[in-house]
Amino acid sequence: MNHSIDELIDIVYRYYPRGVGILDDGDIDVQQYAETEEHDRLVRARIQASKVDRWHDLLRRIQDGFPGRFMNHSLHLPAGGCDACYSFSIDMPESTGRTLWFHVSFLVPYYIVHSERTIDIVKRTRDSFSVKFLGLHFIVPRSPFDPRFVARPDDGQKFAIIGREYAAFDLLPDEQRCAEWISGDIEATFGCERMPPEIGTVLVPEVMTSVRLPGEVRLYDCLFTDYHRWVEPSPSDEPAPGVQVEASNLTQPFIAVLTVLTALYGILWPLMPELQSGSCYCVVETDGVLRKDELTDKLAKIRVLLEPPKTSWGIAAKREFEAATRELEALVASWDGEGEPPAAMVAWAWSFLASWPVNSEPIASS
Repeated sequence: MNHSIDELIDIVYRYYPRGVGILDDGDIDVQQYAETEEHDRLVRARIQASKVDRWHDLLRRIQDGFPGRFMNHSLHLPAGGCDACYSFSIDMPESTGRTLWFHVSFLVPYYIVHSERTIDIVKRTRDSFSVKFLGLHFIVPRSPFDPRFVARPDDGQKFAIIGREYAAFDLLPDEQRCAEWISGDIEATFGCERMPPEIGTVLVPEVMTSVRLPGEVRLYDCLFTDYHRWVEPSPSDEPAPGVQVEASNLTQPFIAVLTVLTALYGILWPLMPELQSGSCYCVVETDGVLRKDELTDKLAKIRVLLEPPKTSWGIAAKREFEAATRELEALVASWDGEGEPPAAMVAWAWSFLASWPVNSEPIASS
């Protein structure tokens, strides 16, 4: 290695702004990041790299040497997008189903070679579940084994196997033979050397990439590409997977709650302009309990959206929505708010859903 880790990090800071783009609430200001001098320098480096003749000459030689098994992953460079390297891959013979990757940095005189491995991680599932009910996607922060909500829990859902891919640098014998031939051509063409994993996987403070946030960015991400996972994933780093429960396995009281909520949102969502523009998702979170004050708040919002409706659905079905709203308001007013929704409220919900307004469409779910 001709560079120390500190020197490599200093090079990274020339192309990746430090501490820019992350807002106080954790959101990302893409525009602020894109307007930095460092990002502009990286974009210009990508465009310039795409014009280098020796890269195109190398591509032709590799493609001729591995017909039908070669893939160029740097087609985006002329537009200035993605990566700080030239990338291509070679499919190993069909009997193995493996791919060998090559990345040649144009920011530093180094390249890397790796294949892909998959590790299966066994994790206990989250104490929450999702369920699709009458076209809506509900998120329920309750255990999928709680008998108050799930009548027929599936014990097989207590654990899940998660397959995660990562870059493997310990190549297999057939990969080594392929890598040796191509690496010799890369070194002769670019005058570079291979960067070892103990260098490339070092974390870089205070920067982010297109898919990595500060604290998880490595030298490989900045000087080559952030497309791959560079270290074998640890079970402790993997979030607990979620569980999806079939609606047919829910308890009757919980079905009653979901039925009323589905009808309520069947009135509310067609009136919301942001849903028509696609700027938010049709997902409902419920803890499985119907509350009078929450129903009252949603009904008040419906009243505001109906005067006058601002969506084509609302305009076309205003009369039907107003009638349904009055009926539900009367049922909520006469309810003491205790326990599961009364039978009359559930019957109203089923009736409303069965006679969906003619000019509306089914509720969309994300």
